[in-house]
Amino acid sequence: MKFSQYPYKRIDLESFQKDTEEMINEFTSAESYKQQIQIIQKYQEIQKEIQTYSSIANLNFARNTKDRKNIDENKFYDEITPEIAAIDNQFTKAINHSKFRKELLEEFGEHFFNLISMELKSFDPKLVELMKEENELTNEYRSLLAGAEMEYKGKTLNLAGLSPYMEDTKREIRKEAYQLRDSFFNENKEQLDLIFDKLVKVRHRKGQVLNFENFIPLGYLNMNRSDYGANEVSEYRKQIVKHIVPLVKKINDKRKDILGYDNMFIYDTLYFKEGNPKPKGGVDFQVKQAERMYTELSKETKDFFDMMVNEELMDLENRAGKSGGGFCTSFPSLERPYIFANFNGTDHDVTVLTHEAGHAFQGYQSRKQPLNRYLWPTYEACEIHSMSMEFLTWDWMHLFFKEDTDKFLFKHIAGSLAFLPYGALVDHFQHWVYKNPEATPKERKTQWLELEKIYQPGKNYDDLEFLKNGGFWQKQAHIYEMPFYYIDYTLAQVCAFQFWIRMQEDKESAWNDYMKLCKAGGSMSFLDLVKLANIKSPFDPKVFEEVATKINNWLSEKSL
Repeated sequence: MKFSQYPYKRIDLESFQKDTEEMINEFTSAESYKQQIQIIQKYQEIQKEIQTYSSIANLNFARNTKDRKNIDENKFYDEITPEIAAIDNQFTKAINHSKFRKELLEEFGEHFFNLISMELKSFDPKLVELMKEENELTNEYRSLLAGAEMEYKGKTLNLAGLSPYMEDTKREIRKEAYQLRDSFFNENKEQLDLIFDKLVKVRHRKGQVLNFENFIPLGYLNMNRSDYGANEVSEYRKQIVKHIVPLVKKINDKRKDILGYDNMFIYDTLYFKEGNPKPKGGVDFQVKQAERMYTELSKETKDFFDMMVNEELMDLENRAGKSGGGFCTSFPSLERPYIFANFNGTDHDVTVLTHEAGHAFQGYQSRKQPLNRYLWPTYEACEIHSMSMEFLTWDWMHLFFKEDTDKFLFKHIAGSLAFLPYGALVDHFQHWVYKNPEATPKERKTQWLELEKIYQPGKNYDDLEFLKNGGFWQKQAHIYEMPFYYIDYTLAQVCAFQFWIRMQEDKESAWNDYMKLCKAGGSMSFLDLVKLANIKSPFDPKVFEEVATKINNWLSEKSL
């Protein structure tokens, strides 16, 4: 089947409730752990079906946020998802109190019960209405950004469509593009502030319902972090400031010399005077190159990418009304992933394709895991697959960039490094926001600017009003939609850098460990998956020094 042929329907919540109650009764009265396992498997099939329909509704909305049917179907699942969570919670409690818990633990592993424990600590039926309100607010934010329309050079552009102009070789064009984006956000600043203010207060109330001081402990539970907490993350951010911020400054100084500027502004996005590298063709060209790349990389990637193309499991074109960004989703009952992106003619097209393909490849490799909870790992582990895939495909970047390949590789590694301080900044900011839920919009923006001085010293917004006043973070969808999901990218990036180092030393060994990691899915915690992949914990300060040194040496050798 192609994606357009996938079955879809609204589930009947009452029937689901009734079926679940019957299964819970069967489960608690079961006379053996094998019977209980059969009931778990039966329940999981229903879960997969619901998750598939919900994913289709969410994806169709992202593909066209203005279509009335898409809006209605997405709203339906947004409204009932909290109700489903409440029903799921009852089944989870039954598993947790199983009289055959010891046997189930032996069958599924300790990680299964750790995930259950975190779910039970993070949910109460009293949260359902607050969860619905939160869903409405995040959709309001998504729709606001997706509906952006700006007139420039005779074209009507959305936010993604501005990106090529933001990397134009002419400084005045880059600045004009940034001014257009700045104006859009400035015109909508009151609505952006109001949405976020409501989100913070809703999340704070959720934390209080569960007797937490604020939202932060709940945020960590929602992210299923079982082997580290806020203290470890705080120390980790300090390592980024110590080892990575000085390196990024060195890279920016080199860029300034290359470009011949006295001052670097936010719109000075170039790495090379003649412009940043661009793929030598559009969507069809890039997909064709990716087919060859994944055919040559391994049999598993060939089979996977052929399926993605043949079954039309990718939407890569940027267009009006389409939600911004890129992501990978999945349809578990059909055992298929899906890649969503907004190509805009920049080198980001290639990195987003390989990045989301990393997610999709992992989801496809782990589709036979015995538990739904094991189909995907926690987010920071998920991002290892995606960010490492960006590096594991380096040998084929010449297919996309031809004579500009070396420039792309330089920009890719330098940009990936520069991302670490920004990711830490976002995380630090979110911790401050949820520790101070009564802060005003102005106080939040002031705090953002203060933290920028630590993580991105020297950042200069020139005369861009919205950004100068501390609004940069409001374009970062994760802050609105998925609180605390951002440090994950940086943790995974440090792991991916290790795969990059290993690829230069022993490609076969690195690829084999990557495959092992993909197949394991979410059957282990983050740090256990890191061990499985034969890489080191990003929380180890020595790893930072090692990675920073290797990258610094590599960049220093490049005379671009």
